[in-house]
Amino acid sequence: MLKQFFSVLVATILVASCSYFGDKSKSETLIAVDTIVDFNTVDAFPLFPNCEHIPSREKQQICFQLQMSQHIYASLKEHQLNAKEIVNDTVLVKLKVDNFGKISLSGIKISEKTKTLLPNFDSIVKVSLQQLPTLQPAIKRDMPVTTEFTLPIILTQF
Repeated sequence: MLKQFFSVLVATILVASCSYFGDKSKSETLIAVDTIVDFNTVDAFPLFPNCEHIPSREKQQICFQLQMSQHIYASLKEHQLNAKEIVNDTVLVKLKVDNFGKISLSGIKISEKTKTLLPNFDSIVKVSLQQLPTLQPAIKRDMPVTTEFTLPIILTQF
């Protein structure tokens, strides 16, 4: 009788310990993950060095857009684009700022007429972007991220 009691006790302990260890290993492998990530927004926009001191996120975005526009417009003005006809068009320049702050041209959406009248437009924009200083990259969840945005360039009376 003592042998049977001892056998049942050992079997009970083994079964209980196996289920205890099984639950413990499962709980250790669970990792809490925040699955709601908005990939369309960033916590902080890419910044030019002179826009860093602005405290408001919206004003930082405006500062970035203004600085970028001014730089590209100055470059276009410097090259004095000459067209045989009057050009009134909006060109959409798609830019990418990588997670190291390097800016590059992703694409240009330009009408065929404007492309014919201003064949050097895309190369001027590329050169202009190469002359930009390194930017602070956009930030998402305290990490630098690559961002893309579209900058409209309005061409009038060339």
